[in-house]
Amino acid sequence: MTKPIYLLLGIHHHQPVGNFDGVFSDAFQKCYRQLLDALDRHPGVKISLHHSGPLLDWAMEREGDYMDRVVALVKRGQVEIMGGGFYEPILPTLRPADALGQIEKMQRFWEERTGIRPRGMWLAERVWEPSIAALMSDAGMQYTVLDDQHFRNAGVTDETLFDYYRTERAGKSISIFPTDKQLRYFIPFREPHVVIDHLLELQRRFPGRAITYGDDGEKFGVWPGTYKWVIEEGWLEKFLSGLEANKDRIATVTFSELMKQRPSAGTIYLPTASYSEMLEWAMPADAILRYQDAKKSIERAGIWEKAAPFFRGGFWDNFLSKYPESNLMHKRAVYISNRIDAAEARGGKMQEARDAVYRAQCNCAYWHGLFGGIYLNYLRHALYRNMIDAETMIDQAMEGKGRFTRLELTDVDCCGNAEAIMATDQLQCITKPSAGGSIIALDFRPARFNLLNTFARRKEAYHVVTHEGSEGSEGGVPSIHDIGKNIGDLANHIVYDEAPRYAFVDHAFALEPDWNSLADDQSAAAGELHSLRYDISDHKRTNTAASLVMEGKTEFSGCPLSITKTITLDRGNSLTVRYRIKKHGDKAPAWMTTTFNFTLLAGHDEGRYYQWGDIKPASVFMDERRTLAGVHEIAAVDRAFGFRVELKAKADRISLAPVETVSQSEKGFDKLYQGSAVWLGWKPAWKDDVAEFSVGIVVESI
Repeated sequence: MTKPIYLLLGIHHHQPVGNFDGVFSDAFQKCYRQLLDALDRHPGVKISLHHSGPLLDWAMEREGDYMDRVVALVKRGQVEIMGGGFYEPILPTLRPADALGQIEKMQRFWEERTGIRPRGMWLAERVWEPSIAALMSDAGMQYTVLDDQHFRNAGVTDETLFDYYRTERAGKSISIFPTDKQLRYFIPFREPHVVIDHLLELQRRFPGRAITYGDDGEKFGVWPGTYKWVIEEGWLEKFLSGLEANKDRIATVTFSELMKQRPSAGTIYLPTASYSEMLEWAMPADAILRYQDAKKSIERAGIWEKAAPFFRGGFWDNFLSKYPESNLMHKRAVYISNRIDAAEARGGKMQEARDAVYRAQCNCAYWHGLFGGIYLNYLRHALYRNMIDAETMIDQAMEGKGRFTRLELTDVDCCGNAEAIMATDQLQCITKPSAGGSIIALDFRPARFNLLNTFARRKEAYHVVTHEGSEGSEGGVPSIHDIGKNIGDLANHIVYDEAPRYAFVDHAFALEPDWNSLADDQSAAAGELHSLRYDISDHKRTNTAASLVMEGKTEFSGCPLSITKTITLDRGNSLTVRYRIKKHGDKAPAWMTTTFNFTLLAGHDEGRYYQWGDIKPASVFMDERRTLAGVHEIAAVDRAFGFRVELKAKADRISLAPVETVSQSEKGFDKLYQGSAVWLGWKPAWKDDVAEFSVGIVVESI
C-alpha cells in the first residue's frame, strides 16, 4: 500500500494590542469561530493552532464559550496548541529575561486550562535569529515553524522542502519545520480541488513524506474578500471535506505527532531571516526601489527561479533605524523593563507592571509593510499607554503614591548620548539634547497618554511604485499581496519632513516665513536649529521641580549664536521652556520659531479641538490650518481622553497645521492623521545682543 503524505496544518490567530473592539469581535465571529465550527464538522482533520495573547485576553473576557470549545478540541486530540511570546513580540529584540517571561506566560495560560504545556511555539512574523534556538531550549520548547525561505537562504535548493530539521546554538537544540510557499499562496486563494490535487501530486511523487503549511488564520475570513469566499461560498468546508475524502493519501497530523513518528531530516543552521516580503520592507525606501529593480532585471533574464533562493532583502531590526519612532518605543520598553528589575530588587511586587510592559512589546506597531503597522496612531498609543501604566506603578513603588519629582540622565534610545527624564506624578517628559534639545516624549499620566506620539512624513517605496494587481486565478480570490493598488490623488498629499516631529523643534529665519505653507516647506529656514547638538550644563531636582539647562552654539548667516535652552517641570502638571539667545555679530535672525508637534489621535472629531479667545468649542478641529496674530494662549481639548493642553507664549504669530501621512494598507492607500503642529514665531527683541522668550505648557484633566 502506498504511504500517504503527511500534512501539518499550523494556523496562527492574532490581533494587535490596541486594535478596535469591532475588529476583535468581527474576527471571532467571521473567522476564529468559523474554524472551530468547521473542525467540529470534520473530526478527521487535525491542526496545530496558535492564539496570541491579545486574543486570549479578549476571549476570556468577551467570547463566552470560545475557550471551552478550543480546550475540548485539544482534549480529543484534534488540535495541538502552539505557544509563543504571549503578546506576540519579536523575541530576539527583547531582553532574554523578557523573552523567556513572555513564553512562560503563554505556557502557564494553557497549562492552567488544559493541563498541557505547549511543546512548540509560533514565532512572531517568523523573525529568526540563530540565538532563538538556545532561547527556545531554555524555555522548554521543542519546535517552531519557519518559512521555506529561511532554508533557501541557508543554501537548501530542493524543489520542495519536506519533514523537519534540527538546529542548535551552543549545544541547545530544537526542531524547525519549513512551511511550503506554494501551499501558503494556494490556501485559501485557489479552488479547494486545486489545493487537494496539488497535495495528491506530492503524495504520488513523495509518498511517506511530510509537508507543512503554516500561516495566518485571518486568511480564512478576515482578509479582504475572504469571508465571502472562504465561509459563505464554502471554500473551508470543501477543503476539509476533500482532506477527509482523501485521508488514505493525505494524513493530517500535528507537529508533536510527526516528531514522535520519525527522526529529523538532519541538522541545519539558518541565517537571520523572515519571510521575503518582510526582509524587503525592512530596508530604506531607496534600497527597496533598487531591490525591486534588480529583481525585475533577473526576471527579465528568465533566471528568477534559479536566483531567488540567493536573493534577499534586509533584517527586521532595521525597522528601528528606518523609523526613529519605532526605536524610541522599543528602547523605552527596554528601559522600563530594567526599571522593573530595580524595583523588584528593592522588594517591590511588579508583576502587573511587567505584564504592562509585555503588552507594550506587541510587534505590530513597530514596523510597516503591507499592513498599516506603525502608521496607525492608535496602535502606537496602546503601546505607550501600557508603558505609562508600567512606569506609574514603578514610580509608586519607588517614590510613593503622593507628589514627587524625579530626574535622571540616561541614554534611553541607545544613540550614544544621554537624554534627560523628568517626572512628577502628573507629567513625564524626555528631552534629547543631541537633537536640538527637543522634547521627544510628554506623558500625561492621569490619561495614560503620550502627547508626542507623533510620526514624521517620510519617503516610502510605494510612493513611487504602484501595483496593478490581479483577480486571482483558477476561479479563486486574490491574496492581499495581489490586490491592485494605485495611489491616485493621494499623491498630491505626499510631503516629506526635514525635521523630526518632536516638541520644541526650533528654526531661525532671515525673513518672515510664509505661515500658510510653513508646515509643508521648511526649506526657507536658514538656521536648522532642530539638528543642533546641545551640551547639558546644569540639571537639578528639588521637592517642587526638576530642571535641565542646555547650551548650544551655531551660526546664522555667518553670525555666531549662543543658545541656552532651559526646561523646567514643576511638581504637578506644568512645563516651561525658556530660550536665551546671544548673537555675536550683526546678521541675526529676523524670526525665530519653535514647533510643538503633538497628537490627540483624531484630526476631525467633535471631541478634539483647538480653543483660544472667544472661539467656540469644537469649531476648529485638529486637522485645520490657521495663522493667528495677537493670541498668547491656545489650548487643545481632548474630551475622549479627558484632558486639556494649554500653551502660553507671547508669540507674534501662531500657525496651526495637521501632520498627515500617505501610507498603504491591505485595502489600499490611506491618508492618516498623525498629529498637529503648532508653530510659535517671534521677532527677537535684541537687547545688548540678547533675546529671550519662553513657552509654558499646562496639562490638566477635564
